[in-house]
Amino acid sequence: MTPRPEFERRPATALVAMANALSMGDAVPDQDLARIIRAVVTSRAERAALLAAVRASNDPDSGLTVADLLGAFAAEAGEAEAQDRDADQIIGQWAQRLAAGALLASFGAAIAGTVTGGHAFGLTLLSFSGFIFAAASRLGGKGRMRVNAKERETAETLARHVLEAARASESKK
Repeated sequence: MTPRPEFERRPATALVAMANALSMGDAVPDQDLARIIRAVVTSRAERAALLAAVRASNDPDSGLTVADLLGAFAAEAGEAEAQDRDADQIIGQWAQRLAAGALLASFGAAIAGTVTGGHAFGLTLLSFSGFIFAAASRLGGKGRMRVNAKERETAETLARHVLEAARASESKK
């Protein structure tokens, strides 16, 4: 018999269960934890389910543990965002310099007559491909930075909300 959909384990409830396991000193695989947190952070329904699970939790420290895990995930996403920004800047600058150098070299070879006709035209077009590479590498880096920034901001906001939910559940008891 298959379980009814409302009783299936959601990433939000799995995150609370992992937080409880960590509170008891059990080992939790970091990759699984990061995957579950990413699933919670990227889904509105899972964020709402997480807040409900924290409020309904019997362990008053589970909210603090979940908030700490979310804060650590936000810090990692912020670090990844900074690394992507640095890599984007470095790769973009060097790709542009390389492309500009190749373009000047192809113009110089064509003007000096070292390369003539179709070869000069092909060499010039080849040097333009460097500009295309520079633009493509910058676009890919910008996309990763946006994803990491969104994950970081969402995780930070969710951590604050989880702390508020944990405090609300403590005050009711």
